[in-house]
Amino acid sequence: MRHFHPLKVPVNVHPLVRRLFEEMNREQIGILDMSKRSGVNKNTLNDWKARSNPQIQNLDACFAVLGMELNVRAKRDD
Repeated sequence: MRHFHPLKVPVNVHPLVRRLFEEMNREQIGILDMSKRSGVNKNTLNDWKARSNPQIQNLDACFAVLGMELNVRAKRDD
């Protein structure tokens, strides 16, 4: 088993990407492990930190590894 190093959670990215990295830290799953479990290339995961936005199927695959799923709901009126 690999030693876990907490990931820096990107601030200026889409909230779903930020949430993914927060959950990965909580579950102590690094980039390489997430890549192997989800089938999403490790470079793609790293690019989400600053260079690119995820494709929905890749984001969904990563959340599935964490036992989570994407969901659409009506926007609340606040």
